[in-house]
Formats: sequence, C-alpha cells, structure tokens
Amino acid sequence: MVDFFYKNLARSAGMLEIFPGQDIEIEVNLVLAHDGTGPKLLELWNPEDRVLDGTRVVFTVDHAFPAPTPQDRAFQKEFAEFSEDQGCVIYKQGEGVLHQVVAEKLSLRPGMIIAGADGHVATAGAYGAIAFAVTPERLIPVMKTGKLKLNVPNVLSIQLVGDLNQGVLPRDVALYLSWKLGEQIKGKAIALSGSLVNELSDAGRMTICNFLPEAGAVTAFVVPLGEEDRTSFTLFANEIEAMIAVPPSPVDVRYVHELKGTPITMAIAGGCSSGRFEDMEVIAEVLMEQSVHPDVIFIITPASRQVAKEMDNNGLSSLLRERGAIIVPPGCGPCPGNHLGVLAEGDVAITTTIKNTPGRIGSSLASIYLASPRTVALAAVKGVI
Repeated sequence: MVDFFYKNLARSAGMLEIFPGQDIEIEVNLVLAHDGTGPKLLELWNPEDRVLDGTRVVFTVDHAFPAPTPQDRAFQKEFAEFSEDQGCVIYKQGEGVLHQVVAEKLSLRPGMIIAGADGHVATAGAYGAIAFAVTPERLIPVMKTGKLKLNVPNVLSIQLVGDLNQGVLPRDVALYLSWKLGEQIKGKAIALSGSLVNELSDAGRMTICNFLPEAGAVTAFVVPLGEEDRTSFTLFANEIEAMIAVPPSPVDVRYVHELKGTPITMAIAGGCSSGRFEDMEVIAEVLMEQSVHPDVIFIITPASRQVAKEMDNNGLSSLLRERGAIIVPPGCGPCPGNHLGVLAEGDVAITTTIKNTPGRIGSSLASIYLASPRTVALAAVKGVI
C-alpha cells in the first residue's frame, strides 16, 4: 500500500510495504507527556534507566497549573528534576497546553511519527504528522528505545469539499464527522483531505484532528497536497450546521437548534480544542455588543501564552473581561476537573472541551454539552443554548 499513511509507517519501520493488521515497530520522532499522565510515568520508571534521546521527549505542565494542591506542586518539582536528569524538554512555567505548545515551539512536519501519553496528540495531524496516543506503560519503552510497537490500523479517508455555512466552525465539522461517520471512525486512522480542509487555517485543522479520537479514531491527520490518498467518503460542507454533543457522550451529537432554549449555568471555552486566537476572535465578536448573562459564569482559557499575548495586543482580553468573562491562565483550564472552574451538582455547562462524561469537570451530577466557540459564547450571553 502506498497511501500517505502506510508509506510513512513503512518508512519508519524500515520496510518496503505494510498492511492493515500487521504488527510492526516504528521509529518515533517525538515523545510527548504532561503532568496529567506524568505521575504514572514516573511511578513506573526504573531510576537506573535512561531516555534514549531527551531532545525528542517533550513534557508540559498544563493540567494543574498553577498548582491547586501541595501534592500537585510537589509532583511538578519532581517532574522538572526528572526532565533535567534525563535531558528532556519541559515547559513548566505556564507556556500553555501540550498540543498548542508543541505546534508553536517545534517543527511539526508531514509524515513525522509522534507517540504521546495523552488522548489528543492527534492534534499534530493538522500538520500531516502521524501521532499515536499510548498509555504511560507503553510510552516508557518508547522513551528508552525510540521505537513504538504498533498494530497497523485501517485508514478511513474523508474528503471534505465546499464552503462552510455562515457561523459554522471547524469544531462543528469535527462534531458532524463524529455523528455522521461515528461507527466507521472507530479503530481507524482518519485521513482528511479536500478543498474545505485545505482552505482551513492550521488552527481549524488542529480543532478537527483534536476531537476525532473522541469518536474512537486511532489517529487523525491532514493528507498533504500532492500525496496519494484513496477516498472512502466525500462530504459536503454545506450539509454541516452548528452541532452540539449532549451528555453523557461526546459522540451523541445533535443539531444545536434541537437544544434551543436549554438553560445553562456555566460556559467554558478554550484549552487544547478551541483555545487558539481565531477562536478568541469568534468569542469576542459575540461579546462585542453583549455581556455575559448574570446567571452564567463564562470561563475562557487561552491555549498558550502566545495566544494570550495576541489577545492582549489586539484588545480582546480587556473586551472579554469588560463583558463579564473570566480569563484563566493558559493551559487545560477546567477541562480535567482539577481547578479553575469545576462544576457542582445541578450545573449545566456548555463547553468547547473534549469530554462530557459525568464527573469530567467536577460533580458527576452536572451536565456538559460540547459545542463550538461561537455556540458557547452565544449561550453565555443568552443564558440558554
């Protein structure tokens, strides 16, 4: 097989050709983890072992920063000491969420292989990188050998063509794909191509690749122009509307108009899924003439320090604060449920985060709806979806 995906896996395995279902071992260009999976990683690490090449191992402190508990702070210091001892790269001073920091600080390129102890490393697929999420247990041998053992998945190639309807965003595209092709996506590597994908910004492509693992994708990536790819499905952009995932599953997706009028108490935007500058511009456009509803708390998390700086330089930060939104430090924000805006029993939240399973952002008796930055911002000012 010579498609982009199989060609690059074969190259990384030192083979001429590979096939779905085959067990192979591939060379990894980049290893990723963060303070969410780091504790398990360090617990399992043999102190006598060494990382093969620390310059290819990148950590971030983003799930609990600034530290909400003494235990979190103690681990952050331990994580930094481990990184220094092993020669790894660590971003530990509030630079932002892992996937955004990687995109900003590193040279992501088509065909590079990434392994990471996080479910959304496929965000790098926006640049044509092929990224696999693994457990901390599976990441340890990768750190020591630079190689990942892999059972080759089938590829589902989705061609998206045409122009999006007004007000429809890349996050809506991701939700639509999860709804339209949910069963077909499970267990597959998702190849994205077509005029719609090619015309999106890097941020837009990151948003789509970031979310598809929630539908069960092994990975997701944009096929570079000129690379061979055999289309499985062709979908048309004008069929996509504003979409929303309802509790308790990120793949239980409906049209937003079906939930119209549902009261909310919390709105959350940002993080690794939709925390880039263009997302903030969309939110600011909604809040330009309207303030946050008095019965709603609206929390905004820039994906990185760089995004926060752009917001400051373009007047977005002051506008959003004046309109009643709360801007928290760059990183994951409330999404992991550690701090910076957790939910209580009875809360109904609409968010741009990536999971809406019970207890994800606090109480298991709260409800979480997943939507685009525009839909979240509109709900924040209206008090209802």
